[in-house]
Order: sequence, then C-alpha cells, then structure tokens
Amino acid sequence: MNDDSDILHEISERPDEGAQILVGKYGRRLYAVAMRLCRNEADAEDLVSRTLARVVQSIGSFKGDSEFFTWQCAIMANFFKMGLRRKGANSLEFPEELPESSDERPSPAEAAERADDAREVRAAVTALPCRLREAVVLFYFGGMSVPAIAKSLGEPEGTVYYRLHEAKKAIREKISGKIQGCTPFAHPTECKEEKT
Repeated sequence: MNDDSDILHEISERPDEGAQILVGKYGRRLYAVAMRLCRNEADAEDLVSRTLARVVQSIGSFKGDSEFFTWQCAIMANFFKMGLRRKGANSLEFPEELPESSDERPSPAEAAERADDAREVRAAVTALPCRLREAVVLFYFGGMSVPAIAKSLGEPEGTVYYRLHEAKKAIREKISGKIQGCTPFAHPTECKEEKT
C-alpha cells in the first residue's frame, strides 16, 4: 500500500488497520518534524500521537488540495501552536542530530567538520524566536510550501516569506558572529568594543 489513496481508504473503512499503515509510512517523518518543533522527545512523541489520532478522526475532511503529508504537518502545527499557548515557548529542547545531506560517505575529518557545522546551525535555529523557528522547521524540515505554511498558521504568505528571510538572516549573523568572536546576534559595533 504505497499510494496515499489506499491509506485514506483503509483508514475510512478500517481505522485501526489504517492507522497502523499510516504510522508505518509517515510516523518517522512526522516524528522528525515534531522533534524540530518541540525540541524534546516526550513532547515530540505526544505531538505525533495527537496528530495521528486527529488524522484518523478527520480523514473525511481531507480534500486532497495539498499533499497528504503536508495536511498532516498542518494538523501538527496547529497542535504545536495550541501547546505553546498552554506551556510557553521556551520549555522545549532541540534535537542533537540533523538529517544527513547526501548519500556519499565523508572522510572522518569531513564528518567532524560537518558535525561542527550542524551544531552551529542547530544552535542558531534553537535561538530563533518561536515564530521564526516554526516557519523554518515547517519549511525546511517539514517540506511544506509557503502557501501551506501560511494556511496552517493562519498568516498571509508574505508574513511567512518575511519570517523565513529574517530567520536565515539571524542564522547567518549568529554563525558569522561566532567566527569573528562576537556574541550571538550581537551588533557589529558591540563586537568591536568587546575586542578592545
């Protein structure tokens, strides 16, 4: 059952069996997105469970206007936003691993350099304000398009584009600040003062 229409039919006809197929096909991808949103395992597992339960309950409302996975990510984003309102945006942690970028096996030196780069990027993404982090995670890790993110967050597309732009700018500044010996997100004049 590789086709989403088969999964949709299975969930409609036999929800328990359909849910198992759904978890098998999308569980890991949803968990990866949830970890990047929640930044800790317990919250990510809870978010995925709630998302999958809602997908099974609401399968009849899926119209096919977007990819099935995108629709699931939109449900997850809504649960995440509701959770932030209840818990506060800073109670979560970012995962230790980023997905690998290629199938080629790097040398040990290249692997160490990539791990350092990934840590820097991860730290920069973690430091982003919640609204910027949410857009980055849904776009880069969730594979959602800007229109899909805008729809799921209830924001104009221009706002999502702006948040992605600001997030990339902040990440670049933080990483270049570390290279120059500045504190993260420090203004360039503050860096000069620190060195003297």
